[in-house]
Amino acid sequence: MARATDVPGLGKTLVARSVNCIGAMCPRPQLLTLKVLGEVGPGEVVEIVLDNPTAVEGFPALAETLGCAHLASVRDFGCWRVYLRKGS
Repeated sequence: MARATDVPGLGKTLVARSVNCIGAMCPRPQLLTLKVLGEVGPGEVVEIVLDNPTAVEGFPALAETLGCAHLASVRDFGCWRVYLRKGS
């Protein structure tokens, strides 16, 4: 189910999984992301699609706490796309 997407500043990036958090309020986006990160391998990229500005702001700190790399937060039409790379 992996797909390549163009991430600003990174270029073509292979996304292992996408998490749809549209309409979800905190802490649901974080909990859904934790679940998916547990299902992907080290080094794989997860895309989180959400429309909650507060949740978007919290993802860089969450990534650091989880040992992941926050690659980008991209504003898209009506949503944000957050990209995390799972650590080892």
